[in-house]
Amino acid sequence: MGPGDGDGQRYALAPTLHAETALTLDQLHELLEELAPTEAIAALVAAREYLRERKDTLLREAALALRAVPPRALVREMILAKIGLYNANISEWEGHGGDDERHRRRIKAARAELDQICYRWFGLSWNAVYVPPASVIANGGPDDMLAHVDHEALDEELARRVFGEAVIQHVPAANPSAPQDWANVVIAGSDGSTYSSVMQIDTARAFVDDAGSEVVTFNNAIVYLHMEGENRRRHPSPLYSVPITRSAIDSPTNAGMVMAPFMYRGDGLTEGEYEKMAKCATDVVQWRADERVFLGDAPALGGDGRALPPPRVHLRDGTVTLQERESHHYQRNDPYGEMVRAGVRLANSILQHLLARRQPPVFAGAVKGSQLHLFGTVVNWFIAHGHPAGGVAPIDPRWDSARASLLADNEAMTMLLASIVQDRGDGYFCTFAVARPFHALTDMYRDYEREEPDLWVAKLASRQRDHRGKPMLDSYWKSVDPIEDDPYVRMCEQADYAMFYIGHSAGDPAPLIPRYEFMESLRPLPPDEAARRVLRNIELIVAAIDHTGFTTDMDHNYLSRKRLMKLVPRVIYAAHEYCKALGRRLETELRSMIVANLHRLGLTRRDADDAVRFSRAPRELLLRQLTARDEASRHSADGE
Repeated sequence: MGPGDGDGQRYALAPTLHAETALTLDQLHELLEELAPTEAIAALVAAREYLRERKDTLLREAALALRAVPPRALVREMILAKIGLYNANISEWEGHGGDDERHRRRIKAARAELDQICYRWFGLSWNAVYVPPASVIANGGPDDMLAHVDHEALDEELARRVFGEAVIQHVPAANPSAPQDWANVVIAGSDGSTYSSVMQIDTARAFVDDAGSEVVTFNNAIVYLHMEGENRRRHPSPLYSVPITRSAIDSPTNAGMVMAPFMYRGDGLTEGEYEKMAKCATDVVQWRADERVFLGDAPALGGDGRALPPPRVHLRDGTVTLQERESHHYQRNDPYGEMVRAGVRLANSILQHLLARRQPPVFAGAVKGSQLHLFGTVVNWFIAHGHPAGGVAPIDPRWDSARASLLADNEAMTMLLASIVQDRGDGYFCTFAVARPFHALTDMYRDYEREEPDLWVAKLASRQRDHRGKPMLDSYWKSVDPIEDDPYVRMCEQADYAMFYIGHSAGDPAPLIPRYEFMESLRPLPPDEAARRVLRNIELIVAAIDHTGFTTDMDHNYLSRKRLMKLVPRVIYAAHEYCKALGRRLETELRSMIVANLHRLGLTRRDADDAVRFSRAPRELLLRQLTARDEASRHSADGE
């Protein structure tokens, strides 16, 4: 056997994608932007293998070292180093006469990375770090391309963005924020689901052609409450959902539960806009259920009308950021814009509830799949460079950061934390937390000039004046008064989203862990108070999921019949299972309601419900919907 034969055996392709080589659509999309399809898949599998081979050696060494490294100092060091390298590349390019295409591409990539790190990931202001816009690389001179830092402003803003005593910290299950007595403590989990069916209505005709059928999208959500003691005795049902009744489905307050393109034909929406609105509606339906339960205004499903007790910790399946949060969608004066505004109103209602409470509960989410690479970027930089300011040497100066960075945070943090899970004792190893301001997740992420109160009030008031001066522009902002109290403005001024990882997974391969995140208002607080609030919320989430437990969630892999295992909080999985059953009931009830209306109008020949039939949507339609909705997610700041 020659030398090439050995390499050929080692890297032979598996006959199918399986649990160890599973790829998500998000991962494929990211890689396809740079590589050919076969190269992209091979690169991602190679990155996964690169980390797995080093999990018990190099990754464990890094994880142990990170337990003594302050995260804010490390993040600051990384940002300054990347800015220094970017500016050095510009000087080198200028030394080559400014016409070297290889250097220009390198500068373009470095600028894009800085833009993402500073503005998207950490929500920093121009005042703290100035990164030039992309157009400067194509049209500007070397001086225009340089990045600039105000060190004092950077330190002040990072004090409200990065939290934790160490990059990896141990949080006991029985921590200072955990309830001493769980008898009256409620932990909630919520889930939403959506699916599309082809609706056929048999009226006076003997048959219905498929071409005349309508595609109907069903959206539903349910909240499951883990209750003990007196709460369990008082409330026989632990569930909340919008009632599946004709009045509830037809009510404008529940818009989005049942949707079809023909309902919006007079509103001027394109096919792509309708699909994005439908994705937004799925999110809004879940937010409605979340808001009612979180505020303590939700009657139990099938109960006697008494409101369920509000939870101490509420965990959504998915992110606590809104699916649709772009300002140019929010200002639309059509059903799409109204659906976006409905979501923002619900999120703002929850935020104001948090601000009004002396002991605010925790509104959190568990994100099972993510495109984010924030935590992995910080850890990869530490492995290759160490923490020079703290006297910590690199773990491996030859570390292939480019390869390791291909893995999204969920997978990278699963491997990192699993390398030390045997040392966790009666608690869990958690990463540091990063709080992202609301604006950093919108199309206005580059508009944050400085960190000061009412900045967004002034900016959006200026937009309102501009829109009022354009008679032909149909904009929601024209009718807002006062703008200071508009929900979108309040979210820009007050809302922050803190995220972190909990290492509750072990094995080879370890089941993927979700990213945990919670909504708070941290920027208005002094840094010490903000740090205490973040620690309290992390401790409550750790205590809650330790008390209620975890469940294995099996998701189908892309292009494979194998399944990839993930660990999720049990309250979320319970909500997921109930939600599936509720979706089937929604379709049945809708069929009965439509038939009753047809009988009233004298338009059906049969008494049975099969006068209206729902069947699986055609594959081509599902692919179009998937493409449109996936495109919407990938153009948001992070996506799911």
